[in-house]
Amino acid sequence: MFKRVAVVCVVVLAMAVPAAAQEKPYSFMAGGVLMAPLSNSADRFSMGLGFTGGFAWRFTSQLSLTADYLWSALGVQDDSAADSASRPAEVTPRIQFGTVNIKFQAPPGRARLHLLAGGGIYHRSVGLSASGSGNISVCDPWWFLCPSGPIPVSTFNGTRTATNPGLNVGVGLTAGRFFAEIRYHYMWGPKFQTSKGTEDANGKFFPLTVGVTF
Repeated sequence: MFKRVAVVCVVVLAMAVPAAAQEKPYSFMAGGVLMAPLSNSADRFSMGLGFTGGFAWRFTSQLSLTADYLWSALGVQDDSAADSASRPAEVTPRIQFGTVNIKFQAPPGRARLHLLAGGGIYHRSVGLSASGSGNISVCDPWWFLCPSGPIPVSTFNGTRTATNPGLNVGVGLTAGRFFAEIRYHYMWGPKFQTSKGTEDANGKFFPLTVGVTF
């Protein structure tokens, strides 16, 4: 009897090991992004396209820790440069960031809703370029440039950046290996003195991501 029980236990364990090996506690993801600026950022920039990638470490079937990276280009609103500079200027905005989040997912099923929230480091850059020589008057906190007076065009031309912490919350849906997700991102920014007083170049963005997990 003991031998039979031992044989059954060995068989059960042998069948369970491969199954457990298939249930990895981690997964990776990659996707495309439609980035939409909000608030003051939306007054200057328009939607752009980007990409994202990351991984998740599963604590339980419903709770995970995720880490991801996102890069996106942005467009420029028509005539926005005319409101900020005294001569025509070419503006090239970009945003990239990495976040770490807690993700809570619905019980296993064909389609699973999930919520997530966390924080990260956000890097925004704005390339500026104007032709000609002489001086240019400019002030726009979201260009990260607001000098007290006119500056040479050669000084104006270049890329300004800001790297700051931020927070994000989001909701998504996973079906098989495919997922869609929307998040709200808020990032703090540097302060600038303008004709309106002190302004904070905080950023608000709303990306839509569609991708796959593997």
